Amino acid sequence: AERAKAPQSLAVALTGFGSLYVFIALAAGKNPPSFLFDAVPAHTVHRRLAGFFLWVHVVVSYAINSQAICASMDRIFFYQWQPVRHWPDHRRWMLLTGIMAATAFFVANAIPFFQDLVSFIGALTSVPLTLLLPAVFHRRVQGVPIWWPTFNSLGSYALLVFSTVFMVTATLGSVYSILSDWEHHTGGFFSCH
Repeated sequence: AERAKAPQSLAVALTGFGSLYVFIALAAGKNPPSFLFDAVPAHTVHRRLAGFFLWVHVVVSYAINSQAICASMDRIFFYQWQPVRHWPDHRRWMLLTGIMAATAFFVANAIPFFQDLVSFIGALTSVPLTLLLPAVFHRRVQGVPIWWPTFNSLGSYALLVFSTVFMVTATLGSVYSILSDWEHHTGGFFSCH
């Protein structure tokens, strides 16, 4: 693989996927169901084909994300852990990917409603990635204490406090919604809908 061609490959891939998503959004009509897959008529070849492509999408997405997160976990802390430090790479990798697969299975099945799962993941990741981490990085670059306000860094401190409060309240709201759905709807823990 040539690294110089990576931007071109990315541009082609994003254009293709973006065009496909726009096509799907337009084909879904004016009032698509909340889970777009439900727009495909049940018990048809189209539904089975759509299910197959959805499965392929999930498998590929999981494989890509799992590789990145497992590599980061291994590099940052797992390799430093004394009991596994001298294990062969393939054994350490098998354990890490096994932990990731079990964790993904547990989370996906513990939160039975897809909307709640998306809300929970969004509350835990969206706010830190878009608001909290930029404020932390800015304060680090400026050389000011992260959790101590200074006159020259009041803006980044305000963003730090706001994003922390926003993340905590969003996560609590998401957990409340999960608990409420468990209580008021059929199913419960490990009954996916």
